[in-house]
Amino acid sequence: MPWIGSAVVDRLQVRWSGGTRTFDGDRVLIGREPDCDIRVTDGEASRRHAILHREGGRWTVVDSSSNGTFVEGRRIDRLLVTGRPVTLRLGTPEGESVSVASLTALPEATRLPIVPPGQLAHGQTVARAEHLQAGRSLSIGRDPDNDIVLDDPLVSRHHARLDPSGLQRPAILHDLGSFNGTFVDGRRVPVSAELTMGVEVILGNQTFRWDGQQLLASATTHECTLYADGITTVLPDGRKLLQDASFQLRPSSLTAVIGPSGAGKSTMLGALTGLRPATQGRVIWHGHDLYEHYEQLRFQIGLVPQQDIQHPQLKVQQALDYAAKLRLPPDTTAAERTARVKTVADQLQLTARLDNRIGTQLSGGQRKRVSIATELLTAPPLLFLDEPTSGLDPGLDLEVMRQLRSLADDGRVIVVVTHSVLALDLCDNIMVLAPGGRIAYFGPPDGVLSYFSCSSYPEVFDLLDKPDLWQRIPARSPSAGQAAAPVVNHHGGVPSPPGRSLARQFATLMSRNIAVVKADRLLLGMLVLLPLILGGLSRLVPGENGLSLDGTSSCPTGTERVPDGCRRPDGGIIDLIFYAGEANQRLIVLIVAACLMGTAIAIRELIGERPIFKREYAVGLSTSAYFASKVLVLGTAAFLQGLVVTFIATAGLPGPDSTDGVLRVALAIGALAFTMAVVGLVLSAVVTSTEQTMPALVGVVMLQLVLSGALFEIAGRQVLEQVAWLSPSRWAYAASASTLGLVRGQHDRDTEDWISLAGTEHYLMDLGILGLLAVAYLGLGFLLVRRSASKD
Repeated sequence: MPWIGSAVVDRLQVRWSGGTRTFDGDRVLIGREPDCDIRVTDGEASRRHAILHREGGRWTVVDSSSNGTFVEGRRIDRLLVTGRPVTLRLGTPEGESVSVASLTALPEATRLPIVPPGQLAHGQTVARAEHLQAGRSLSIGRDPDNDIVLDDPLVSRHHARLDPSGLQRPAILHDLGSFNGTFVDGRRVPVSAELTMGVEVILGNQTFRWDGQQLLASATTHECTLYADGITTVLPDGRKLLQDASFQLRPSSLTAVIGPSGAGKSTMLGALTGLRPATQGRVIWHGHDLYEHYEQLRFQIGLVPQQDIQHPQLKVQQALDYAAKLRLPPDTTAAERTARVKTVADQLQLTARLDNRIGTQLSGGQRKRVSIATELLTAPPLLFLDEPTSGLDPGLDLEVMRQLRSLADDGRVIVVVTHSVLALDLCDNIMVLAPGGRIAYFGPPDGVLSYFSCSSYPEVFDLLDKPDLWQRIPARSPSAGQAAAPVVNHHGGVPSPPGRSLARQFATLMSRNIAVVKADRLLLGMLVLLPLILGGLSRLVPGENGLSLDGTSSCPTGTERVPDGCRRPDGGIIDLIFYAGEANQRLIVLIVAACLMGTAIAIRELIGERPIFKREYAVGLSTSAYFASKVLVLGTAAFLQGLVVTFIATAGLPGPDSTDGVLRVALAIGALAFTMAVVGLVLSAVVTSTEQTMPALVGVVMLQLVLSGALFEIAGRQVLEQVAWLSPSRWAYAASASTLGLVRGQHDRDTEDWISLAGTEHYLMDLGILGLLAVAYLGLGFLLVRRSASKD
């Protein structure tokens, strides 16, 4: 039987679709029968589905159903209930949910504080004394079949094994190949480590102390409090955006940061999350400096920016499932992932909306809840939100704030930057920032107006802009939220960041990109219709010779036709390229089509989802996997468009006179479209708004047309010829011209377009250099995407 922990319990709190109840008795019945204490409606649930009863002071769930009771996707027979909620699924892993949690009966003075989700209460043991005394090894992990079950997304399913101490031997902790590692006194355990009295043990987000006999959870109020110690942000020109801010945010607290525009609210948020560290001061979490250990501690921070962090084209279920694949450990099973998505959907009242499309079928408040649910997938104990109610009506404003109040009550530290003052009474703390980034007030909501001697919040905001503000308000005291500088624990103890599986991320991103394309009707329509339309336009070119040059060769007056072209009286040979009018015109249409299709489908891609990417990068997304997935999906689509438009343009018409000429031209046009998709992604990484993409699109297509050499002669023109070598269209046109035989050699080597000469070797050379250009732009794109990840 899995054993989760020990705590003195009394009452049982149950939350389900019918409401919330607290039970003082010894037995609670769940089922569909009318006489059940908790009556459910799901047809998959049994009439008398499960019983919760007291065993030695602890509540235990006992399954009595035919279809089963599931926790995190796995069927259980019996399960002890601890202080944090456990979500039961009735009948199936996706069945109706019932959340149960025990409430301690300790005296109020000694009651342990509520701790963040995924954390055990301070002093709670995770090993029964009888097990330790018997000397039996204990398995530790996330899976319910372990002896010690840790409900933590960063703990592997089978994480470690504890061999208790004996008469002549110390206790030994073995790592079982866990993904995120097992740490003893800050050092990762390669295989096993001895446990001496007082050592610190970290498994995922869980911190324990070995007292010589057992592992005791270490989660004091001090450790679960966020401290800001004199944080100050100074610009290079000397201006201060934030000045000497010191305060502490305790667990289970909701804090609102308010103030006029330019008061430093966003700067405060950047400093507390570590995204934009303060130039002076410290932020302390779990006894560690956030700035020194940001790569490790950032996974305990949830951040919901102003913009939505999910693709509007996807359904809620799809979006959360892809987010779970990217954020949860790779050993998370599909059932566990689905159960986790269901759990956060229940928390945010999104269960009924899982099949709704985010962008068109959800209200503003519901979309914001989807963003919050995305952050809750990894159960972060710290949650920051930037203007979560911006643009919402007063009713939705209150709805979101009530939801945040509920999330804070689960033990989290939650900070909200807001302009709204409609629901501040739901907060524990109000931080009022004055212009210049100084804290004018920190304390409970009911003290704000009296502190500023104002009757309304508009008056407070007006007062904050007064030059004599600091003479009008009382001086702040340490009791008004200032925190004494906490002692920083420099003794190891911070685990390395979760490892990243690039292949897994790449596969997930590929799947998500395809799903977004399929769901985006505008993009899908453009992918299908553009080659049809542009291919059809190419058929408007007059003539019936298609891409063939047979019968199109004519020499101007005063010249003589020779095998290599037209001989002038002075003996010079004129290139036939400008006299093969029909073939050249059709080729120009194909070049323009490839440039337009490739650039158009990619140029909005990165700028359009930059908020999503930046947030995912902050929690471990690889920029390489992200950009490569975009290139492969969009580049492949553009390549196929290039093939389609070529075959439409040539169907029923004579093709090039060389063997496999249509296929060769199609490959060149397809390769050009692929390369231009990469160029489009590069431009998307450079622009700062979607409004800038249209001028960039027109400019790059026109540039490619001019530099291709299709409109006028490029060869032999110093500087212009060398610049054109950087243009993908130049080499695609040269490869196509080589296939058609538009350039057949000249005696005047200075003006000869040698890269377009007929012959397989020239064709392969042109395609090879086009490929090198694609690789070069690919590398540039990687650098720009990485830069945009951390750029404000």
